[in-house]
Amino acid sequence: MKPSFSFTSAERIIFYLLLAANLLPVWAFHYFLTCDGPCHLYNSKVLLDFWRGGDVKAFYDQWLYLNARFEPNWFGHAFMMLLQGFHVPGYLAEKLLQTLYVLGFGLGLRYFIRQINPGSLFLSSLGLVFTHHYVFQMGFYNYSCSLAALFWVAGYWLHIRTAFTPGRLLLLAAGFLILYFCHPVGLLFSFLLIGSLSLGVVWRDIKNRDSGAWKKCLQNAGFVTLAALPVVVLFAEYLFFKGFEVIPYGESKSALWLMLRENRALLIMDIAERWWAVSIAVLSALLLLFAGWLKWKNRAFQWTDALFVVFVFTVWLYFNQPRSFAGGGVTPMRLALLPYLTLLLWLASTGFSQKLQKAVLTFSVVVSAGLLIIRFPHYQMANEATEEYASCAAAIPDKVTVLPISFNHHGQIAGGRYVSETFWLFVHTGDYVSEGKSIVLLGNYEAHTRNFPLIWQDRRDPFILLEKEGTIFENQPPHADLLGFPAKTGGAAVDYVVTWCKDQRFYDHPFGQDLGKQLEQGYDLVFTSRNNLAKVFKRKGL
Repeated sequence: MKPSFSFTSAERIIFYLLLAANLLPVWAFHYFLTCDGPCHLYNSKVLLDFWRGGDVKAFYDQWLYLNARFEPNWFGHAFMMLLQGFHVPGYLAEKLLQTLYVLGFGLGLRYFIRQINPGSLFLSSLGLVFTHHYVFQMGFYNYSCSLAALFWVAGYWLHIRTAFTPGRLLLLAAGFLILYFCHPVGLLFSFLLIGSLSLGVVWRDIKNRDSGAWKKCLQNAGFVTLAALPVVVLFAEYLFFKGFEVIPYGESKSALWLMLRENRALLIMDIAERWWAVSIAVLSALLLLFAGWLKWKNRAFQWTDALFVVFVFTVWLYFNQPRSFAGGGVTPMRLALLPYLTLLLWLASTGFSQKLQKAVLTFSVVVSAGLLIIRFPHYQMANEATEEYASCAAAIPDKVTVLPISFNHHGQIAGGRYVSETFWLFVHTGDYVSEGKSIVLLGNYEAHTRNFPLIWQDRRDPFILLEKEGTIFENQPPHADLLGFPAKTGGAAVDYVVTWCKDQRFYDHPFGQDLGKQLEQGYDLVFTSRNNLAKVFKRKGL
């Protein structure tokens, strides 16, 4: 007789189907658009040109220089640079990085949960609803990858914590290095998880009257410290040069509470996502209360309950976050995910009935399907609009300066429909005109922040020199001192201007009118996209 189809098999199939569903938007279209992703892709190509040297590097040297500091934001750039070095097209290199994140997040969460309690793997399907979140849609690839790597590194420590070997030590050290070059938040939370769980093990061993509890703890701490030593040195160097300045956050606690309780980190494309996001928040709260009641009722406290302390600390950190620390910005949406994720990890330490597991699994399928159905048409519109915007590349040669200016950060397709009513998705979409070319994009915000691999040369930063009337080209409405730029740079000019929705939005605003006059005076229209949404203007006399 054939064995009956088990719940374990069904759960595994559902997880991998949901994982594939999370990959579907990435591969269904030519472009899976994120806000900052095009800028990251552009900078990875510039880094490749720097590496190759020659005339192209000499061209860039007039504008940019390599950041000699070991900045954390290197992982995504290095990954896409390496792929393009093997002649992978830029859009595909970005798509592979997005795929690496999606797979790394889902499989990493499942791996970590397996180390905590193999009987709670059903929670990994619930965790998949957090894969496509606000921060990822913003194009914060390094931060997103740090969340994925966090699960793998902390999970790997759980796997090897009782049997360290030199090879395992090196692998853990490599994991810490990957986390550092993704984002410090992932690195610091890996330390928090490992440290908390280590204390949980000590508590268990002392409770069991194990006389060697502290000795084993110190041995484990020594191995972890040795593995973490390289990143500790790197992070200390980073803090030394960035400083320890903390800028307090201005939002009220009530505003932060609203964002957290409504799970707004999952609102990325359409207001209709709100009720699905709230339902996830409600389920999370119910599971929290039920798990707490179960543990109290049965007095079933375990060493893995140290994860509850991590959850409480994460909630506290969310409500007491700074606006900026050590030169890096902190946004509520970055930290809003962490309470939900750390809660999932703690819930994994609880033994739930199979009936409840089936209910949560069913909920995960329904919510995942609901969110995908809502978002998919927006992904399709984003691709359509991006292809039109990127078509401007045909009118732009190599070794010129280009300034993309968006008059509609929400994005727009033919007929006037916005790509997203809730999200500024098209801030850097114009950077795709650089694919396969060696040009200077003056909208390169990375080089302005000094937190990324490339930095603007002195008297070349467009975010300072193109400012006009207190406004820059990234604002809505945008503004820029196009004609005054050469005088401020010592002769370097804006060779090409690429506009997006110039005739559809803000055309009657004083800033829009002034930009129109500057373009009429100093530039010639050389290209118009098929739906008249994107235009290319070439500097007169060029």
